[in-house]
Amino acid sequence: MTKPELLGALNNVLNNFVFGLVLTRIVPESAWGGLSGRLATFQGPAGDLLHVNLDAISRNMSNPGDRKLLIEEFENNLKRALVSEGHEVIIAYCAESNQFPVYKAEPWFQFARIIRNVVSHKDGGVLQNWPADLGKGGINQVSWRTRTLDVSMVGQSVSFTHHEALQLFQDQLEFAQTNLK
Repeated sequence: MTKPELLGALNNVLNNFVFGLVLTRIVPESAWGGLSGRLATFQGPAGDLLHVNLDAISRNMSNPGDRKLLIEEFENNLKRALVSEGHEVIIAYCAESNQFPVYKAEPWFQFARIIRNVVSHKDGGVLQNWPADLGKGGINQVSWRTRTLDVSMVGQSVSFTHHEALQLFQDQLEFAQTNLK
C-alpha cells in the first residue's frame, strides 16, 4: 500500500461515516412507508439476483420509537467502523512500510487501540480487559485529549460519543498525513 492509497482508504472510511450520518437525517420519515410491499434487489458477481423484502424496515422506520432505535444502532455501527477501520488501516500501512514504531510512539496510540476494542468487541461499550502487554509494562492508564482510560475501568461501560470518534479519527488522519512516509 502506498501513502496515497492509505490516505484514500482513510478518506473512504471517513466518507462512509459522514454519508451514513447524513443519510439518516435527509430521508424524510414519509419515504419509509412507501417501501411497504417492495423489494430491494442486489445483483451478485455471477449475475444472480437476491431480493430482500422491505416490509420490516418500512414498518420499523415508520414507527417513531422503532425508527429512533434503528437509527441509533445504525449510527453505532458507523462509529464502530470509523474507530476500528481507521486504526486498522493505519496499522496495516505501518506494518507494510516498517513504520509501526512511529505510530506506536504517538501518545494517544494506546488509547486508540483500547477504545477500538471497547467499541468493537463483544457487547460494545464495555472495557472487557486491559491489554496484557500494557500491564506487564506497568502502564495502567492511557489518555487522548481530555479522555483517560485506566485499568480500574475493566468491566465497566465506557462512553465514547460519535463526536469523540470523529475527533480521534481526525487526529489519526492528520498523523497519517504528516508523520508517515
